[in-house]
Amino acid sequence: MLREVLFNDLYTIIIVISLTMIVCAKLINSNRFSDFLRLIGTTNYLRIYFKDHKFFDPFDVVLFLNFCINAALISVLTYTIFIQDIDINYLLFLKLALLFGGGVLIRILIKLGIGLVFDIKILFNSYVFQQLSFLNYLGMILLPLNALLIYGAPANSNLLVLILAISGLILGVGFLKTFKSYQNLLINNLFYFILYLCTLEIGPYIILYALFPLDIN
Repeated sequence: MLREVLFNDLYTIIIVISLTMIVCAKLINSNRFSDFLRLIGTTNYLRIYFKDHKFFDPFDVVLFLNFCINAALISVLTYTIFIQDIDINYLLFLKLALLFGGGVLIRILIKLGIGLVFDIKILFNSYVFQQLSFLNYLGMILLPLNALLIYGAPANSNLLVLILAISGLILGVGFLKTFKSYQNLLINNLFYFILYLCTLEIGPYIILYALFPLDIN
C-alpha cells in the first residue's frame, strides 16, 4: 500500500517559490545564468564573474535564497523518511531555511574576516565566491530532485539516498576545483589547511546535525 503524501500544499508553495527565484536569476542576467549552468564542467564562470563580484550581488542573493529553501526541504524529507514524520508548517520551515542561510553567512563572514586580518583578502574573496557558487548550483539541482521525491516517488528511500549522493558529489567537485586552484599554497601550509577544515568546514555540519532534531521538536 502506498504511503499517503502529507503537506503537499505546503510543498507545492515551496517548489513554486523556488522555481520563481531561479527564473528571477535568469531574468537578472541571462548570459551569466547560461554560464552558471556549466559550472560543473568548466571554470569559466568562476574566472569571469569573480572580477565583478560583489558581496550582495542580486544574482547570487536570489540563488542563495533558493539554496536555503531546497536545503531545508531536503532536510525535512530526509528526517521524515529515515526517522519519523514531523508536523511541518510554514513557521518551522522558515526557521530551518533561516538556520541554513544564517549558518552559511556566518561562515562567509568569518572567512572574509580571516582574509582581512591576515592580509589575504583577494584569496579568501575568491574562495568564498567559489564555495557560494557551488552551493547555489546545488540549490538549483535540488529543486527538480526534491519535486521528484515529493510527487513522483514519495517516501522512496532509495531515491533520497541517490539525491544525497548527488548533492555530496556536487559539493565534492566544488571542493576539488577549489583545492586545485590553490593547490601549491595548501600543500605548503598543510597543517593550517587541515586545522581550517576541522574548524570551519566539518565542525559546523556536526553542530548542525546535533541541533537539527532539537530544532524540529
